[in-house]
Amino acid sequence: MGAHDILPHAWAPAPIGGTACGPVGPLPYAGSAMTDEPAATRQPWGLLAGLLTVGTIGFGGGSALVPVVDKELVARRRLLDEPTFTRHTVVANITPGALPVKLAAAAGQTVRGPWLALVGALVVAAPGVVGTLGLLAGSQALGPGAVRAVSAASVGIAAFIIVLLTGYVTKVHRQAGRRRWAFVAVTAASALAVGPHSLVLLVTSLVGRPAHVRLPHLSAVQLIGGALAVIAVVALVRDRAAGPRAVPRPRQARRLGPTWVATGLFAALAGLGVGAFGALAGAAGARVGVLLALSAVTSFGGGEAYIGVADGFFVRSGLVDRETFYTQLVPVANALPGPILVKVGAGVGFLVGAPVGGWQAWALGLAATAVTVGACCSVAMPVLGLYEELREHPVVRSVGTYVLPVICGLLVAVSATMLEVSAQVAEAAGASPVAVLWVSLAAIAVMSVLHVRRLVPDLVMLVAAGAVSLVVLTV
Repeated sequence: MGAHDILPHAWAPAPIGGTACGPVGPLPYAGSAMTDEPAATRQPWGLLAGLLTVGTIGFGGGSALVPVVDKELVARRRLLDEPTFTRHTVVANITPGALPVKLAAAAGQTVRGPWLALVGALVVAAPGVVGTLGLLAGSQALGPGAVRAVSAASVGIAAFIIVLLTGYVTKVHRQAGRRRWAFVAVTAASALAVGPHSLVLLVTSLVGRPAHVRLPHLSAVQLIGGALAVIAVVALVRDRAAGPRAVPRPRQARRLGPTWVATGLFAALAGLGVGAFGALAGAAGARVGVLLALSAVTSFGGGEAYIGVADGFFVRSGLVDRETFYTQLVPVANALPGPILVKVGAGVGFLVGAPVGGWQAWALGLAATAVTVGACCSVAMPVLGLYEELREHPVVRSVGTYVLPVICGLLVAVSATMLEVSAQVAEAAGASPVAVLWVSLAAIAVMSVLHVRRLVPDLVMLVAAGAVSLVVLTV
């Protein structure tokens, strides 16, 4: 995965929210919902390889993985076009559950259909789930040192992920053309609205006077929902003011058929997971499976928010020991790549099954993965189908353009949070958090230059950044 075969057009100006055209005509995207390309020409194996890459290097979870998915599926493999991926991102942000698995399911549905949606969602979650279950299983043999080592490596890896976030934000603003400064203003306002405490803490920490304040803020769902409402009103007003327009193509209602098939598959996956809980742990186990599904479909605000939801569902109810939850599961979930919601859910299943036996703990961890992935996507897929059906509507076209700077604001706030977590890891390791923050910023600047100029393969930078932080924070 070298830099020379990644981002072939990511830094070239292109229209936002319109058709995916370059300066000399349409870009040859494969498998897009915007084309009538035969299914036989699409690339399911390429999609799964891209999603496996996302799940493997996707530290930060949630919104932080949007640019990683964009790079793998849009820029590198050209399986989706930008407008289609933007619609997927909007749906993933306004529905509950783990954002990466919803993006993976949407991509699979677009490229080949319901079965690829199901497999893609499981593939993107697999690396984080296997790592979580493996570290929990080996915690007694390896001790807390294994988790500390992963946390130390995550500091450098987080710096590389922020390079990808910065690249995505830069690309969006470059493509804005005359609207660039308006996009910058919206991005800044969105970042301040959703993550003021993280931004304040970052700035004050850099000068050695960290201010731990909790300022009023919006959740990601509130921010995206409010932005969509404003965009819809403005689009309808402008469309009415423009007068009569061409009659759009008749809707093809059959497009919703595969959407309902995908919804049924994900619901069946969740039901299979709950059934596995019942078969392995009886009625009490089935209750845990149902609670996992409910926790997934009521979780808004990303993986960090789900930790609080899981505390209410499983810790306060006595199903999982509080000390084990916060000293083992949460650090492991935060240190490993992939969606935090699915990792925490898998860990809960493992901990519930641990008193029974080793293989049953693994089986319940995998069953919990099926429940959380199935529950999240069974809610998102109908919304995606309706959104795709209305893609010619002026409101939907406007959303594709003007929601992007809002998402960029989320990514800025996520970057600040990732740096905040890196400072906490450094402090726990006995290093100076201020020094680690400044070194991280310097590394981000250097890697950004290398990334844009494609001087060093991305995989080399990723491994080197993780190795350096591992050595510095553990020696």
